[in-house]
Amino acid sequence: MTDLHLNGGADASLAQRAYALLEEKLVTLELVPGALVSEGDLIEMTGIGRTPVREAIQRLAQQDLFQVIPRKGLMVTPVSRADMLDVLETRKPLDRLVACRAALNARDEQRSGLAAIARQMAFSHDRFEAFLRQELELDNLLDECAGNPFIAAALWPLRSHCRRFWYVYRNQVQLSDAITARAQMARLVARRDFNGAQKASDANIAALERLVNMTDRTT
Repeated sequence: MTDLHLNGGADASLAQRAYALLEEKLVTLELVPGALVSEGDLIEMTGIGRTPVREAIQRLAQQDLFQVIPRKGLMVTPVSRADMLDVLETRKPLDRLVACRAALNARDEQRSGLAAIARQMAFSHDRFEAFLRQELELDNLLDECAGNPFIAAALWPLRSHCRRFWYVYRNQVQLSDAITARAQMARLVARRDFNGAQKASDANIAALERLVNMTDRTT
């Protein structure tokens, strides 16, 4: 994904690498929600220097995946049902826009790729991590088809929050309805059916909202 905030050159590449590594550790819960960590911990964890890691931390803090605690360091932002519902409310119109633009703009080879991902998703209902990998692949391809880096930049942190939420609740919820809606949306984009793709995008968000409301209300 294009980074709109980093300067060019080697420092930008290292900062982007640090961001990608830390984002993955946050999403997959290697960095546990609510845990306190230091800048030094994250430098050691990534094996990347202080300046790129600091830039990555700042970016992740802006996306509310880290919280800066004065005199204590950093806290991994806890996972919240209320926050997740806000994330989904924000994602809904952006996902619709991406689906519409992708359906209108996708090239033939991109449409073939979307159809292939949809077929793979049909076999991932009981394979949580396989589905999340496929969803990430789908999101990247949809962004490429849509061709608007500003929408992609707005959606990226929202998707990170969603993935992290599903890792927390992977043993409590079934993603089958959401997987079905996502696969259908990919098929409709591949067919250039922008109206149908937008409806399927809405159905996916509705399925995710239902799942969030089924999770433990104490979080």
